[in-house]
Amino acid sequence: MIIGFKNKRLTLEGGQYVEQFNSDEPIHHLVNTFTSLFLGDSYMKLYERNFLELNYTQRINDKYTFRTNWSWARRSELFNTSNYTFFKSNKDEYTPNEPVNLELTDTGFEPNRAFVGLVSFDARPWQKYRIHNGHKSRVGGTSPLFTFNYRKGFSGVAESEVTFDQVELGFRHTLDIGIRGKLDIALWAGKFLTADNLYFMDYKHFTGNLSPFVTTDPVGSFRLLDYYKYSTSNQYFSANAHYHFRKFLVTQFPLIRVTGITENIFVNYLASPTSQNYTEVGYGLDGILRIFRLEAAAAFGDAKYLNYGFRIGIASSITVNFND
Repeated sequence: MIIGFKNKRLTLEGGQYVEQFNSDEPIHHLVNTFTSLFLGDSYMKLYERNFLELNYTQRINDKYTFRTNWSWARRSELFNTSNYTFFKSNKDEYTPNEPVNLELTDTGFEPNRAFVGLVSFDARPWQKYRIHNGHKSRVGGTSPLFTFNYRKGFSGVAESEVTFDQVELGFRHTLDIGIRGKLDIALWAGKFLTADNLYFMDYKHFTGNLSPFVTTDPVGSFRLLDYYKYSTSNQYFSANAHYHFRKFLVTQFPLIRVTGITENIFVNYLASPTSQNYTEVGYGLDGILRIFRLEAAAAFGDAKYLNYGFRIGIASSITVNFND
């Protein structure tokens, strides 16, 4: 059910849903089907959620937005019912439907109930606008986006069994560096003030990727990070920086630039109790055939080399919602 007013939106929904432990859904179902059938790697870890959820959003003005979410859910563990792949040699590599985490050695759980509330506030305090033919539009890069989130698990409410308090601050901004290029920055810092009783889906998860394909936001995600290995119920900090060059290496040649190809470098960093200062550095070619992005990245832990990989994604200049 959706109720809309001017600058306000209220939604009520419920039902039975199979959901990823990370509610941001970093693993696209088509990608997981491909890796499962061809590589024997089922990265998508799921649980069953029977829920009732209320969402309210109010746009206070052009600079400030308030959001709140309240949900009650009964969560149940799910198990693999098949390990089918196209190649028999991959069957031994098929992993259970149970995330691997360094902080919580056993992520399995009994059926439980959770009543969780979230209050969120977005601010663009220095946003500027242009007006053309009576139409008002934002001027990009004039103000960073600040986000404040407070999430709480209430025990004893409708038989809820969770008790935790999480606070989180976010910062995102795009800086135009003259004619040389553009820098995108995304920063998140948070902490569980209390974590008396919570389950793995209540942890803070980070947008990792182990498949050959990147289907998430190239600025706010990692390329080689395990999906759940460093999830935490403690404090954390993540930083993503993505620089788009006008001219760098191959784009020094006008014929390359005419094709629409641009070059990027990126650095991603994660600090959590178990992450060992996880860091990624990478280089990418964007706009290949105007559609694709090809990236190479290397990962380090406490400044020691861990691994490397290549990734294929959709060009940053094309907006695609992979979760529709």
